[in-house]
Amino acid sequence: MSEEVKVARLAALFKQTGEAHHQAFLQTDGADPEWPIWYSEYLQDRLTPFLAAPLTRSRLVFCLIETDDEHRAADPDAPWPEYYARRLLECLGPADEPAKDHLSLYYFDGCPFCVRVLRAIDALGIDVELRNIYADAGHLAALREVRGRTTVPVLRITSPDGDERWMPESADIVRYLQATYGQAAA
Repeated sequence: MSEEVKVARLAALFKQTGEAHHQAFLQTDGADPEWPIWYSEYLQDRLTPFLAAPLTRSRLVFCLIETDDEHRAADPDAPWPEYYARRLLECLGPADEPAKDHLSLYYFDGCPFCVRVLRAIDALGIDVELRNIYADAGHLAALREVRGRTTVPVLRITSPDGDERWMPESADIVRYLQATYGQAAA
């Protein structure tokens, strides 16, 4: 299935979720300060076919909040279902041909979240190019240019056709690596 088909199907699911949420909160015209909790319950099982690995509801709540914040900051005029779909696939979607992907980890020494990812990489025996953002200013600049911030760790996944995905969050990176490249790391 092409990336655009995945985005369209996932965007339709987000739109359906928004409509269901609005119906559930009709008396408040859809207003619900706890919307990520409601969405996560509705979406958790429905998202599984789109993801590299299943998410817990609490992790999904975090992803929804983070995506909402990024949407508001990066492109508030873009239709939210499409934005959410693209962002979720970029960060949590499976690889088409993982054995052919080039992996680069943007990190810095001493970062406990980076250490978590590095341990998973070692345990899985994966070949990952390490890009220390404080040892090479070019890595820091590249990360800032693409992500708009320098928070690490971030896994850059480059497919054979040159498409790039930038996956932040240590828990998501470890989950992706384990689901894509082997047994669960200790």
